[in-house]
Amino acid sequence: MTCDTAREMIPLYAAGSLSEDDGAELIAHVVGCEVCQGDLVETMRLAREVRRAFAQVPGPARGTWISVAARTLGTPVLRVELGSELAGLSLDVGATKTGLPIRGSLSILGREVPVLRI
Repeated sequence: MTCDTAREMIPLYAAGSLSEDDGAELIAHVVGCEVCQGDLVETMRLAREVRRAFAQVPGPARGTWISVAARTLGTPVLRVELGSELAGLSLDVGATKTGLPIRGSLSILGREVPVLRI
């Protein structure tokens, strides 16, 4: 592996986005290359600092997402849920100035997937 290739892969390694094989190839190069070793250490340090900084950023104020949903999907009027924690179906009806939007979602293992929007 060349240093140029290693420099392209280092940020991906720091983000945990490299395949196991590519990561092993990168580490094999870095072990024998002081310049790339320094780049990897610095990139890992920077990635850790960025993650730490983002963890300290406060989330949106309570009620923000409800307010956004009310403006885009309408004020919630009715919600029907069928199923369990493993799989389910939900139908939502909202009220807006222009009508009653209806949304349907399929929920699998807690993850909602929109399947209907009228």
